[in-house]
Amino acid sequence: MDANNKAKEADLEFYRDASSPQYRKGSKAFEENIDKMVKELHDRQAKCNAFRKWRKFHEEKDIDSINDCNEHFDKKIERTFGNYTLKNNLEKRSVLPVN
Repeated sequence: MDANNKAKEADLEFYRDASSPQYRKGSKAFEENIDKMVKELHDRQAKCNAFRKWRKFHEEKDIDSINDCNEHFDKKIERTFGNYTLKNNLEKRSVLPVN
């Protein structure tokens, strides 16, 4: 708040109205405020990247799904019904290679 009050005292047209000739012109930005904002943005990006580190995409994995939601659904189905489908396929001999 102090920086805002100092800026108002230094510039009489800090809050401009529509009749002011300086209406659409911006006020001076302080260099230290810009540096603070850039540092904060870089810190947020670094924090976001650190959080996403464990969710990397595995290139060596075969692609079985069309999107992430479908991949999650396939994992749930495999966890629930995986044993039964393998057993049924073995009984039908559809899993075994054809000679």
